[in-house]
This record gives sequence, structure tokens and C-alpha cells, in this order.
Amino acid sequence: MKTLKIKKVSFTVAKKHLLESKITSQASHLREAVQKIILNVKKNGDKALIKISNKIDKTEFKTVSDASFRKSDLKKYYEKLDNATKKNLNFIKKRILNFHKAIKISDLKTKDGIFNLLGQIHKPIERIGIYAPGGKAVYPSSILMTALVGSVAGSKEINLFFPSSSEKAKTLMLGTAHLAGITNAYNFGGAHAIAAMAYGTETIPKSDKIFGPGNSYVAEAKRQVFGDVGIDSFAGPSEVLIISNKKKGFEQLAADLIAQAEHGEDSKCIFIQIGKEGLGDLFKELDRQVIEAPRGETIKIALEKNSMFIQVKNLEEAIEINNLVGPEHLQIIYKNFNESLLKRFIAGAIFIGENNTAVLGDYAAGPSHVIPTNSAARFSSPVSIEDFLVRTSVTEIKTIKNKSKYNELLDNSIFLAELEGLHGHANALKLRRK
Repeated sequence: MKTLKIKKVSFTVAKKHLLESKITSQASHLREAVQKIILNVKKNGDKALIKISNKIDKTEFKTVSDASFRKSDLKKYYEKLDNATKKNLNFIKKRILNFHKAIKISDLKTKDGIFNLLGQIHKPIERIGIYAPGGKAVYPSSILMTALVGSVAGSKEINLFFPSSSEKAKTLMLGTAHLAGITNAYNFGGAHAIAAMAYGTETIPKSDKIFGPGNSYVAEAKRQVFGDVGIDSFAGPSEVLIISNKKKGFEQLAADLIAQAEHGEDSKCIFIQIGKEGLGDLFKELDRQVIEAPRGETIKIALEKNSMFIQVKNLEEAIEINNLVGPEHLQIIYKNFNESLLKRFIAGAIFIGENNTAVLGDYAAGPSHVIPTNSAARFSSPVSIEDFLVRTSVTEIKTIKNKSKYNELLDNSIFLAELEGLHGHANALKLRRK
């Protein structure tokens, strides 16, 4: 493999590039292809799902039952897993559950001189659809990072969809599904799986909300069904941004960049070096490790085409660049870093310290690894139990103890209703004056 063709850029050049770059919409052919798949499944249900799967994924399903697994089936697959795999999955399960059980969600109940109850209540979303990607790799971790969070929130039915894969990979995914408390699993992937989750078929129940990352077809399908069904986020390619003021010893940080790049050729890796020293040594370390990496060609393309290596003067410039990117994962390796600065960073998840890494967040740290990408960290958050809950506001008036305060409430509402030209609203209020 040839030496990596990467180079450092200045703060000014990086800032100009990031300000000028725009999020491009999906190509029209992708939008149209996905729309066609969704309409087909919506109209023809099981028949379309089977036909599309057999054509795209080379499966040989005759009925949806051929690709369906119930709780009893999932348990059998779990029992097929070796003891080391079971031990590992249970360790990660415990950490995910412990983290999310520590998040406190409480109902709000207050009152004033008019309302006996003013507040908000939370209740779990009943039926969840989870997508776990496949293809270049299998992701049992994605099942744990979503289904377990939903179970903590109290969702009653959690159904899993995952692409066709080898028998070994299928056993791992279905065994993990048992551990995660999945209700039903379906061996369908791609846009047709998202359509089945969103609209249901003769045998597959409609989901209330869809969770989980996927390829460009899955992401586009989620975008198109949003509104008819809830979704977690509009996920894009995986991202990491590393801020470092190290001057030497880049073996671990090079490995962190490679770990991100191996997700796919469109993965985005950004490294910000504070100070003049360091990037040269990082480049040498990347060259050495990429040559040895099993997915070397994929990593090379990601590092050369979708990544940036930026030299800045100080932490302030690093923060400015970071916030233009709004990365999925942010690693900070900065001597004597002050945690009071954390709220100044826009990022889906932050990992502080050289002994920490975004890869720990992928597996055993505890928080879900389903994190906003494509700068969506500016307005959205990693998947957490709040995402599996809906809030309902509640007000109650039993008896009117203070007529003047009650009439004041009505009069102000009547005024605004008439100001908006909604006289029916005003009349409904006038009839309640005391």
C-alpha cells in the first residue's frame, strides 16, 4: 500500500473550508429509488418485502415467517453463543443498564390558585422498531445500545430488523436480541425494512418510532417516513474529531482515527493539533498502522478524501473549528483540561483523556452509541431514555375557590381569542365566567 496522501492545513484554511462547505442533499436517484421501495411495501406489504429482499439481498424467503424470529427462537440462538461471547455481552448490558437507570425522569405536578393540578406526565412509547446495520460488519452493540435503553424507559414491544448475513453473524445478532429483550426479530435490511417498520404489513406490526443507524438507503428511508412515524435522528457517516496538544507519542491517537475510518470510505476524521509540533509524527504513525490494518484500503480512502489535519495556535481556535464541525465524537487530549469549558463544545459525545477513546463509547462506557452526526449535535442529542418517552401536559380544575382569579384567567384568554378572530374560542370561555 502506498504512503497516505494527507497534509496539514492552517486554522484559516480549515475555517474557510468548513464555512463554505454545505450539507448536500441526497442524489435524486437515491431519493427516487427509496421512494419507490417505500410505496411498494406500503401498498403490497409482505409480498413486496419478500420480493425486494430476495432481489437486493439475494435471500430465498417465500414468506415473512421464513425471516421472522420470536422470543423462543431468540433464546435458542443465545444458547448457541460461546461462553466468552455471552460473558462479554452481559458485561456491556450491565453497564448500559446501570447508566440509563441512573437518569432520573420525573413527572411535574404543581398547582396555583386556579388549577388543582398543573404538570407534565411521562409515558413510554409502546411499540419500538430497531434497525441494526450489517453489510461490511455486524453490530450486536447497536442492538444493546437501543433496545436496552427502551426497556429501561418501559416500552412494551421492541422489534428488531437487521440485514441478511452469514449464519454465524445471524446467530450473534439473534442471540444478542434475546439478551436485549427483543420481542420479535426480522431478517430484513435496507429501505424496505424501514418501510415495514413505518407502515406495517399483513404480518409485521407498525412501529411508533424507529431507532438505529444504517447506510444511505436506510438514512434516506428514515427521512421519508418521518412524520408518519417517529425516528431517532437523521444519521450520516460516522465522525470523530480529536483535539490534542501532545508533542510526541501518537500511537494511540492514530489508532483512534483508524478505528473511525474503518467504518467506511465516507467516515470523517478530523485531527486538531494545538502548537507547531506533532502532526509529522502523527502522519508517520498513521502510515505504519494503515499498512497493517485489515481494512487498510477503506481506511486510506477515508483519511485521504474525507478527513482534515489542522494546526491551530491555541485551544480557542480548536473550539472554534470543533463547533463549525459539531462532530459525532469529540476526543480531548489536553494537559490540565478545565471541565468548566465543556459546555462550550458542540459534540454528540465527548471523551476526555488519553486513556479514553470514542471506541469505549461504542461498546462499554454506558451511554448509547447512537449519536447525532452531520452537525446535528447543534440541536439533537444521543439516544437516551427520554427518546423512548412522550410527555403529556395535564391541567385540572376541580372546584373554583377564587372566582375573581378564575375570571381574570378567562378574560385574558377571551381578549387574545378575539384578537386572533377566533370568536368560537372566546364564546367557549365566556360561558364559563362566574
